Amino acid sequence: MGKWSNSLLNQDGVSRIAEGMRKGAVGLLAGRLPPEAASWPRKKLKNWSEGRPDLLWAWLSDRLLLLALRMPEDKPFAEDKLARTELELRRIVGEPTGASAPVGFGFAWVAARPQHRYTEQQLLDEILEASALAGKSLTEETAKPAKPGREHRADESWNPETSGMTIGKLATSIATMAPDARVSAAAEWFESQPDSHSIVVETGGTPQGLITRERLNGMLASKFGVPLYWNRTIDKIMVENPLVADVHSPVEAVARRAMNRPDSQLYDTVIVTEHGRCLGGVTVKVLLESFASLQAEAARRVNPLTGLPGGDSIRREIEALVRLKKPFSVYYADLDYFKWFNDSYGYSAGDDMIKYTASVLGSVLGDSEEETRSFLGHIGGDDFIAISDRADADACCRSFIERFHAGVDAFYGSSRPEIVLNRHGGTVEQPGVSLSIAVIRWDGSRAVSHEQLSQWAAAYKKIAKNKPGSSYAIYEASFGDML
Repeated sequence: MGKWSNSLLNQDGVSRIAEGMRKGAVGLLAGRLPPEAASWPRKKLKNWSEGRPDLLWAWLSDRLLLLALRMPEDKPFAEDKLARTELELRRIVGEPTGASAPVGFGFAWVAARPQHRYTEQQLLDEILEASALAGKSLTEETAKPAKPGREHRADESWNPETSGMTIGKLATSIATMAPDARVSAAAEWFESQPDSHSIVVETGGTPQGLITRERLNGMLASKFGVPLYWNRTIDKIMVENPLVADVHSPVEAVARRAMNRPDSQLYDTVIVTEHGRCLGGVTVKVLLESFASLQAEAARRVNPLTGLPGGDSIRREIEALVRLKKPFSVYYADLDYFKWFNDSYGYSAGDDMIKYTASVLGSVLGDSEEETRSFLGHIGGDDFIAISDRADADACCRSFIERFHAGVDAFYGSSRPEIVLNRHGGTVEQPGVSLSIAVIRWDGSRAVSHEQLSQWAAAYKKIAKNKPGSSYAIYEASFGDML
């Protein structure tokens, strides 16, 4: 298949892209299919790619397509080419039914390098960027024809641990050998297992190193390689410091460690351990696809204006704190008369006010001199949820309000208003927007549901908003209140 690579990361692909950069601009286009769709039609894609001199490199899995393309330097022409390419790919996917198939596309320019140098690490970075954008695009694409209840079901199917999915969920079995095993035994094992690419060298279950098919074949294929290495023990040729990750390590953290490895080890299998003993391995292909999916899912679930996580993340954070059985507080912050401000000063100023409020809340949460666990989420509109195990809820609220008013006057221009309008159009004597905060203090004595906490927060937000100006209301909740 020429331009089509069987390996996601290899020097041949890097060389093709580097050569293309010498002749002009290059971009990486990613196309992602939804889980319920059939896989990319390989034969049709091969036929489509033939005779395309602009296609430098391509890689395909069941759901993810990656293409490195020569691109016009002029932006309008580049955008037109992307639109036409995406349309052609949509038609290829939708040919069996004639329907327009949901496909998410993401594009990343391949950054210019000194002397056109390009590495596998740089290719991996751009693959991640394009794949994440494709995942986000797919989410938006599939959300367009959403039916009633679809959003709720999608949330329910999302694993509560996904934002911190552990590497153990991706691990599969991997061959192991003792350090004193012969190189000949490893070579014969690879010969008998054509789909396996790695062997973990272990002592008593503890990983000591890694043997890869490619590295071993390279040694044996060199001049005098067989007589030199064949009867040696594998501990003499193994990679002595392979990437080892505990089964509970988050996928995101392991992916970043994997990307920081030397180029020579960039696509080595990650060894997964439990209590220090080898549990299995994860290939870079699987790790990359999972990481890209997590990034796309995270992008979908954050508020596009503030970049803060939304409802699902808020729920997971509360549930995590409840499991710790320690006291914590939920702060429900809301802007008063924000609709009046938005109507009077414009939606752009309204967006700036929302972002300003988010920065105020975040800065106060980060002020504590003690080691605390804090979280800030954006429900939507002018509503925010802050969660913290800080004991000084009263002082925290005062800081929220003081810091908010320290900078809010700048949004009114030369004169601060004296009268605002409520949602019913009635006038209220108040100098502009204010901040109301409901605080629910949970003592950690028993488990409490996210729904119960949100009901208390909604009730106490009404109490805070009934007070003039910026104010707060604190509710000391306990297990007794639930009886």
